[in-house]
Amino acid sequence: MWRADGYRAIFRYRAFRAFWLSFTVSALGDAMTRVALIWLVYTTTRSAFALGALLLCYTGPVIAGGWLAGWLLDRFDRRSVMLVDNAIRGVVVAAIPVAYALGVRALWPLYAVAAVYGFLYMITLAGSPALIPALVPERQLATANALETLTYTLSGVIGPPVAGLLIVVVGAPNVLALDAVSYACFALALIGMCGSAAATAATDGAVGRGGGIAEAVALVWSHPVLLSTTLMFMAFNVGEGFLAVWLPIYADRGLGGGPELYGLLLAALAVGEVSGALLAGSATFPLPLGVLICGAQALAGASLGLLLFGPALVWTLPGLFLLGAFSAPLTIWAQTLRMRIIPERLRGRTFALLRTLMQGSGPLASAAAGVLLPALGVATMIGCSALLVGVPGLIGYRVRALRAGASTQTTPEVKAAV
Repeated sequence: MWRADGYRAIFRYRAFRAFWLSFTVSALGDAMTRVALIWLVYTTTRSAFALGALLLCYTGPVIAGGWLAGWLLDRFDRRSVMLVDNAIRGVVVAAIPVAYALGVRALWPLYAVAAVYGFLYMITLAGSPALIPALVPERQLATANALETLTYTLSGVIGPPVAGLLIVVVGAPNVLALDAVSYACFALALIGMCGSAAATAATDGAVGRGGGIAEAVALVWSHPVLLSTTLMFMAFNVGEGFLAVWLPIYADRGLGGGPELYGLLLAALAVGEVSGALLAGSATFPLPLGVLICGAQALAGASLGLLLFGPALVWTLPGLFLLGAFSAPLTIWAQTLRMRIIPERLRGRTFALLRTLMQGSGPLASAAAGVLLPALGVATMIGCSALLVGVPGLIGYRVRALRAGASTQTTPEVKAAV
């Protein structure tokens, strides 16, 4: 059933409105900073090795930081933890334009910024789903999760081209200054949320109750819905990690295009993701969320399989668009289920665990694809991606608890929190 007022209604909640708007500005700034740092390192060194080292600094510390993030989010007030995170990253990012203004052109500060960003990245990434249930009523969780997904999708689409234009106009260091301002906006919004009674009541329940990551691991391992969706999505991310490697080669060798065609293919995928996220946040379906997740993931794999009909845009563009449209709701629906399953006191550690696993599987798969593709060929890698994306949806449907994961399933502890 279509809910035309879903997005309009959720913005009536002042705390969520301030959180989401500032969160979106910050995510857009992060996307721009990544481009600016890459460009600074490249123009300084003209070295592929230097770029690889920078990207390693971005991704390497995420795993170690993820464990710390979960503990902090469950040990202290989540708004305060995210506030400190944004303050630190804002100051660190602002140090680069200051250094350039003073004539300092050393390379190591660029790597240091990337490393700090990677280490602290999981605090906001896990803190957002841990905090959202405190900001909106339960009936609005799907819409709130859709908006979070839209933030990441749109920032990834809009941020890089805007950064490219701004680098030409104002220079890469000043793009980093804009990101520092975005961190300040997010921090101010978090400070303003201190007056939200709902947020205070919910987050105060977790203060001082944090423990080790083992409790979160045990919860995920023992709960069939959490375990099955985690494994399904990790397999999906492996398939998309392969896609990240074979898609530009397919655009070049299979379709005979250049970077403009590659950009068009990425745009088709992104438009599909935006469309799917908008639909998932504004419509309800007469099926349990678990069934929707399994069906959407299976259809995402089938959509990718369209590319196997031959290297032609008539198959490729619809296939990538439908892949995005069916895949975007997966996180939204699964996150809504998880918010109703994970106890308040474990939300920080559990979401940090889940998102660390998700963040790690894709890059590792891309590294493996670089070795496998020359031996197997592009067509075989497309088939592998389609199977890895879609088949887990069919397997997940065999998990009875996931099939029964109705939208009304809520634990007493979480119900009290929201």
